Amino acid sequence: MQNQSEHIQDTNREELRFKGIPTSQGIEFGKAIVLFKEGPSSYPIHISEESIPEELERFSAALVNASEELQHIIDIAQKESAKISHILETYLLILMDSIMHESIRTRIKEGYTAENAVIHEFDVQKQFFTLAKDPIIRERSIDFDHVTERLLNGLRNRTISHAVAEGSIVIGSSITPTDLMLFHKAGCLGFITEIGGIASHASILARSLSMPAIIGLRDISEKVQDEDAIIIDGFSGILIVHPTEDTRSFYIQKKKEADDNKLSLGLLANTECTTLDGYPIHLMANIDSIEDLHVAMKYGAKGIGLLRTEYLIIARQHFPTEQEQIEWYKELSHISFPHPLTIRAFDVGSDKYAEGLAEEDNPALGLRGIRFLLQRKDIFKNQIRAVYIASKEKNIRFMLPMISTINELKISLAFIEESRLELEHEGIPHDMALPIGIMIETPASALISDSLAPLVSFFSIGTNDLTQYTMAADRLNEYVSDIYDPFNPAVIRLMKMAIESAKKYGINIGICGELAGHSAATELLIGLGIQEISVSPPLLLELKKRILHINYSEVSQLH
Repeated sequence: MQNQSEHIQDTNREELRFKGIPTSQGIEFGKAIVLFKEGPSSYPIHISEESIPEELERFSAALVNASEELQHIIDIAQKESAKISHILETYLLILMDSIMHESIRTRIKEGYTAENAVIHEFDVQKQFFTLAKDPIIRERSIDFDHVTERLLNGLRNRTISHAVAEGSIVIGSSITPTDLMLFHKAGCLGFITEIGGIASHASILARSLSMPAIIGLRDISEKVQDEDAIIIDGFSGILIVHPTEDTRSFYIQKKKEADDNKLSLGLLANTECTTLDGYPIHLMANIDSIEDLHVAMKYGAKGIGLLRTEYLIIARQHFPTEQEQIEWYKELSHISFPHPLTIRAFDVGSDKYAEGLAEEDNPALGLRGIRFLLQRKDIFKNQIRAVYIASKEKNIRFMLPMISTINELKISLAFIEESRLELEHEGIPHDMALPIGIMIETPASALISDSLAPLVSFFSIGTNDLTQYTMAADRLNEYVSDIYDPFNPAVIRLMKMAIESAKKYGINIGICGELAGHSAATELLIGLGIQEISVSPPLLLELKKRILHINYSEVSQLH
């Protein structure tokens, strides 16, 4: 809102700047609204036996109110985006879990207040997510916190006034997707939180709603006051409080440039993706949902290079049935057609939904990916059958994660063929020539890629794990963040080995790791000979813009 920015200036106060993590791009000018979280000490811990019936009634009433509120917000969200409403429906599923309701009522009958019973039970349930190694799955634990907060608000008769948000930027410890949706409807321009993650539902919603957002600004609720004039820079993660005239002028211009760039990028969606000298690059997208696929198609993706099927498990909190998978894959395949849909087999392990397996001290080096699937062939077979049954459009590809040995691949391929033959004997139509590929994400797979290539139809390089395992550095560990470097010569050499093997045997090779979207990596990857690049949908147009300005004959000589 450029016009509003003309009024956002504090001339008599010193300008303050705070740096956080940008999670949704954009620049906005507004007045601060600071949310304060109510502490846990505002209610008693235990109740008398005589109070139990009343406490049970309080919980039931809060449950009804919370569910009705959520359904109302879902109805509002459906007018904005199916993706937004699906996220909120996840909260409703958590809230309406009957097993959890019974556990809460049992705790109340044992003498807990309704508030404490809710907090304790939800804490138990979210531990499964909190202890996961995967950062995206860990962030799902926040969903339980948000549902807990909604129930507690109902028990305390506490409400947030969303109407005051017009023209403002919300600041708080965290923000629930439901509150974010209501703030947005009231005219909120952006939000800033002390905690949260880039893949949290609030961050996803902010990006869907084109609201700039910053996370990770510790104690910011204590440093900013209601009505403070602020500027939020969702590109660099900077919050400016009491902006000067010069700062305001600078950001007015920066916002205009960002808006102009967004407009020009939009014109690239239907432009063919080739280098200056006509070398074609197959630009694809990494997705988790049908909503992501719609965005990818809108931005000109020529198919899906990575469908993370684990998100079916996250949404349902159990391994999906064969039929549930068939329906999902069919819809995705139909929307993607005629472009390819690359379905990655469940990449899970003892830290992620490994039902019936013992916990491991180091799951990243344990039973994950294809190792887990070969241990749980019942789960693997359901997914194989679902993929084949959904392959009517003949644009589905199936990709195996974490391959490290030739024997592993041969056993997997034999099991896939055995499962396919069962479908054939059952008379179920399917794509008999469905392409099977593998992720190159372990140093072992890159080193033996010349032996793996003749067995499969395509390779896809997963740079996140390839870098982690090559450098022996956890990409989430801040103490070794300088060692985790996808540009390290060791990582590049392994990638080059895989690319050369793919070319030798005439199979496609792409890249779907985070390096694919890095602005400094585009020339490197194309010069190495990468034919397919798959990135998050929001990165597609910027990536295409860079590719259009590259001369393949020049960059291919650099290696």
